[in-house]
Amino acid sequence: MSPPAPAESFGARLRLDLACGLSLLTRLPVGWLLSPAQRASTALWPMGRSIWCWPLIGAAIGAVVGAVFWLLRLGHVAALPAAGLALAFQCVLTGGLHEDGLADMADGCGGATRERRLEIMRDSRIGSYGVMALGLSLLVRASAVAALPAEVAVLALAVSACLARAVLLVLPACLPPARPDGLARSLNPLPRGPLWVGLALAGVSVVALAGEMTVLISLSAVAIALAACGLVGMAARRLLGGYTGDVLGAAAVFTECLVLAGFTALF
Repeated sequence: MSPPAPAESFGARLRLDLACGLSLLTRLPVGWLLSPAQRASTALWPMGRSIWCWPLIGAAIGAVVGAVFWLLRLGHVAALPAAGLALAFQCVLTGGLHEDGLADMADGCGGATRERRLEIMRDSRIGSYGVMALGLSLLVRASAVAALPAEVAVLALAVSACLARAVLLVLPACLPPARPDGLARSLNPLPRGPLWVGLALAGVSVVALAGEMTVLISLSAVAIALAACGLVGMAARRLLGGYTGDVLGAAAVFTECLVLAGFTALF
C-alpha cells in the first residue's frame, strides 16, 4: 500500500500522525483515519512527526491488555494463566513487534564485532540468546502481573506500556543511528517539537493513571523506566555504536519488565 501524502489541515495531520503510530505499534487497520486524498497519495509517511502520540497509543494498549486480565480474573481464571493470556493478547495486538526486537538484539550481542552484531540482528532466524530473552521477559511480566491485585495490575499494565513507548522517543534523542536504514533513518533527525509533546503527554498520562496510587508511585515508575532506558542505551552504544529498530524494541520490553517488577515491590 502506498503511503499517504502529508495532510493540509490540523485535524487531518493529527489523524495522519495517529495512523502512522497505530500502523507501527499495532496491527489495527488505520485506513479509516485517512482521507481519500491521503489514501491515494504516494508521499512518505511522516513517521518522525508521529512520535508525539506513541506514549498515548502505548497507554491504550496497556489499558486494553489490563482489561483482558481483569475480565479473566472476574471469570475466576487463576492469576498466572490470566496474566499469560493477557500477554498473549498483547502480542497479537502488537504483532510481537517489540519482542522481535528484543530477540534480535539478544542474538546480536553474541557477535564478536560491531559489524557482526548488526549482521546477526538482520537475520530473521532466532538463536538461543533470543529464545532465552523472550522466555525470561514473558516470565517476568506474567509473574509480575499475576502477583498484583487485579485493579492494580490494570493500572500497572497501562503505565508500563505508556513508559515503554516513551522510551522509544528518548533513545533516538540520545544516540546516533547504528546504520543508515530502517526505522533509524525515518527517525533521524528526530523532530524536537513532537518529541517534547510526546514526553509531556507520557508524563501526564502516567500521573493520571497512577494518580490514585500517590505521586511517589508515579515518580518511581518514571525513574525505573529511565534506568531501563539508560541500561539499554549504554549497551547499544558500546556494542553497536548507536540504536536500531531492534534496540528500540528491546528497550520497550525491558522497560515493561522492570516497571511491572517495580509495581510488585510497591504493592
